[in-house]
Amino acid sequence: MAESKKITAVNIKKLWYGETSAISADVTGQTLHTLLQGETLKEVSNIHQDTWTFEEAEASRTNYKNQLTNQTYRSEKEMGDVSVNFTIGEYDYPTKKDLMGGDVINTDKGWKRTRGKVNIEKCIVFMTEDDQYCVIPRADIGARESTTDKAIGIPVSAVELEPKDTAISPEYWFDAEEVKEA
Repeated sequence: MAESKKITAVNIKKLWYGETSAISADVTGQTLHTLLQGETLKEVSNIHQDTWTFEEAEASRTNYKNQLTNQTYRSEKEMGDVSVNFTIGEYDYPTKKDLMGGDVINTDKGWKRTRGKVNIEKCIVFMTEDDQYCVIPRADIGARESTTDKAIGIPVSAVELEPKDTAISPEYWFDAEEVKEA
């Protein structure tokens, strides 16, 4: 039996976002290739150094013990959140609108904030330096303005959400060798 390819998923090389409607079926390497070739996803061109993370919080667990034996006989578990975090160091006003809400002023000459709570969901795709793709079909976007190294960046936290279509998984990983035309 051949040994499986080992990955380390080191750092981020490329990152894209798009509307959650961009993924309407189970994702394959071929469908991801098609998605990346089209104009559905928007590439983020500048991620401020050392701000990219991909994390899964540890599950919280409640164990129940048998009072007679003092041994655990059942356990309940709540899975931890999965999130992609990054700070965009250089951006345009349409990107700011896409991730923070609000409105662009005069096509692309300014931006104004929306009043109240803003709910934004996007599809997130990233590629690591060792050519591993991750696809999160539906993520809750939390973006804000923050000064980092004397410039105002846009820190983004994309928390993985369960897709509305049960045929779509909440997260996919592909080696770049799989992301190709049929």
